Amino acid sequence: MRCDVLVIGGGPTGCMAASVLSPALSTVVLEEHPCIGEPVQCAGLVTPRVVEMVSAQGTVLNRIEGACVHFPGGRTLVLDGEGTKAVVVDRGEFDRHCAVLAKKAGAELWTGCRGLSVGRRDGEFQTRLSEGSVGSRAILVADGHRSRMAKAMGMGMPSEMVRGIEVDLRLRAEDQRRVRVFLGRNVAPGFFAWAIPCGDLTRVGLCVSPGHGTPYRFLEALLEREGWQEAERARVYSGAIPIGHLPRTYADGLLLAGDAAGMAKPLSGGGLFTGMTAGRLAGEVLGKAFQRNDLSARSLSAYQERWEGVFGRELRDSLRVRQAFVRMEDKDLDRMGGRLDRESVRKVLSTGDIDFPTTLAPALLKAAPALLAVSPALLLRLMRG
Repeated sequence: MRCDVLVIGGGPTGCMAASVLSPALSTVVLEEHPCIGEPVQCAGLVTPRVVEMVSAQGTVLNRIEGACVHFPGGRTLVLDGEGTKAVVVDRGEFDRHCAVLAKKAGAELWTGCRGLSVGRRDGEFQTRLSEGSVGSRAILVADGHRSRMAKAMGMGMPSEMVRGIEVDLRLRAEDQRRVRVFLGRNVAPGFFAWAIPCGDLTRVGLCVSPGHGTPYRFLEALLEREGWQEAERARVYSGAIPIGHLPRTYADGLLLAGDAAGMAKPLSGGGLFTGMTAGRLAGEVLGKAFQRNDLSARSLSAYQERWEGVFGRELRDSLRVRQAFVRMEDKDLDRMGGRLDRESVRKVLSTGDIDFPTTLAPALLKAAPALLAVSPALLLRLMRG
């Protein structure tokens, strides 16, 4: 078996790329799991633009307009946006919707099929699979945070991996329009916890940085503290989030996208917007490279230039903010909460875009100059861009 492009990973990132490639090139998508969209390893909270990218409005479970941020000392910062700021999607259905689009474009999806190793022969990639092998002129690696292929091909690994756990509780939240966010070293060290209203379900989860043990015990403590430990658990799922994108995401005939390239947003951990955007750009760059019959690294470097032009600065700035955040003690978080809990600052925060959160820095500092005391070097750098 051979094809023009082998896409390793059947999630939204890989399927987005396949949707762009398949009308003109023979494209095979490998998905190691027997069913697209399973297991779920995502909270499913995204901006409306992500849903619009693939016209997946039918997967939306709820619309979010604001947030309640709970600080360690007891302060709650209430943020209300004007209109929908985010939506909650059924992630399994969302993934399957993306796969249908790839199939309609002409891609072949092989489920229950894992790429084991890759070599080159006669100018082509030869990929050994869990069953058989496949030859291809190009490969797009989009197989998630544990990417075997990225590591096997010497592309490196993200600088940090945070571990997460999440549970769907059969519990209807009183406020269906706000997400709750919980901060503190005893809640979710190095990250944060969340409670997302999804109609008759509430999705509760958290992530922790390396060195703090398993996230399970922090989740149990959160459920007990909030009085949710007796609620029926419809589903429990876990995963990991890569923090810190790879410095190079291209090589001869090869591109990396999504979590395999460490493209998750360092502040929120979300990866659908960045991954799907990278998947689309990868498809476009590969398509033009085939037209020129030039799949060299130099030719494919346009891919990195394009995705960095869309969200590269945001990833870098968000990583700097995260590095400052993980050094904060609870008393520092409470001090920051006090500086943010003012009407003028809340108004600025309510205009934020969760895909580009650091763009708020100039307006925040104008509304609350005292924030400079939190991390002056960092905030001044964000101001300068």
